[in-house]
Amino acid sequence: MPVIKIQEIEYSYGEAIEFAAGIIGFPEMRRAALVPMPNFEPFFWLASLDIEGTHFIVVDPREVFPDYRPQTPAELESVINSDKGIFVIVKISSNWKKTTVNLRAPIFLNNELKKGAQLILSDSEYRLDEPLPQN
Repeated sequence: MPVIKIQEIEYSYGEAIEFAAGIIGFPEMRRAALVPMPNFEPFFWLASLDIEGTHFIVVDPREVFPDYRPQTPAELESVINSDKGIFVIVKISSNWKKTTVNLRAPIFLNNELKKGAQLILSDSEYRLDEPLPQN
């Protein structure tokens, strides 16, 4: 099985997560690897296996917003596992205190099925640019 390297971490294509609809803004990104960032826990890379050089920093929003509980559509319950695999994209700012996360468009992952989906919570009070808590 082929192996790729992301930030000097090897990752097997057999562990790829399939995104049937791609990622918002990147419809051709159908396969991705979730790669831990050991020196920057609780953050991960979500790295495309289809588009070279395309990767996002993501975090489980419940690590920084313990009350985060997005509603998931019933038709996706068989694909996603909202109890375990929820991630949001982090928008890094040159001024770390202005870094935000997109709570309005979470990424749901089902590691057992190796499937993922990103949803837009259109009827939600969650923000596209929620500031990270300052600790």
